[in-house]
Amino acid sequence: PVGMIFTIDRRLNQGSWIDYGMFLQNIMVAARGRGLHTCPQAAFAPYHRQIRPVLNIPDEEIVVCGMALGYEDTSKPENEFRTDRAPLEDWVTFAE
Repeated sequence: PVGMIFTIDRRLNQGSWIDYGMFLQNIMVAARGRGLHTCPQAAFAPYHRQIRPVLNIPDEEIVVCGMALGYEDTSKPENEFRTDRAPLEDWVTFAE
């Protein structure tokens, strides 16, 4: 398994955060295409003060998230957890 920390330049505008989300999604899609699994982890962001010195992250960068990358082990109990999902019709409107 690999652990990645993602940062963004704090001077960038709001649109850059949208681009960054698409960048992260592309990493996850590309990983699946190569037989790997990912787990994005926003929980790393609040620990930026601990992460910054270890990884030599400059002050101009904000820690966005972490992401695990590796091969899924379906025999592990933590990989059996599934959250409830709202039906698509509850949050999407299709226009014709």
